[in-house]
Amino acid sequence: MNAALLDPGPQATAPVKRFAFKGRVSTEDNQDPDASRNWQISRSRALIEPAGGVIVAEYFDIGQSRSLPWKRRPRAAQLLADLADPGRGFDAVVIGEPQRAFYGNQYSLTMPVFTHYGVEL
Repeated sequence: MNAALLDPGPQATAPVKRFAFKGRVSTEDNQDPDASRNWQISRSRALIEPAGGVIVAEYFDIGQSRSLPWKRRPRAAQLLADLADPGRGFDAVVIGEPQRAFYGNQYSLTMPVFTHYGVEL
């Protein structure tokens, strides 16, 4: 048998999808920011890693109410600004706990910005 037929050669690997992690903790409920960040990022990794995703950037607001618009939360505002940068270094955004990120109609106001810049959420 021809040995070339048995050797599949270098394994084709799927491209890695780069994600930015978005999280938030409110300190008004006496939540520990480190513990909250850890479980949110852990949950985010559980969502993306099976498909080859990796977190390469982090936007985590501490002490910011979810009722504040994204533009008034420092790290969320930075994420929105970074979406416009073609060299941002990530392809998509993962949120481990959507209730921490969006309140009321914030999703419907924010998602068009992601879509405009071609960033998946």
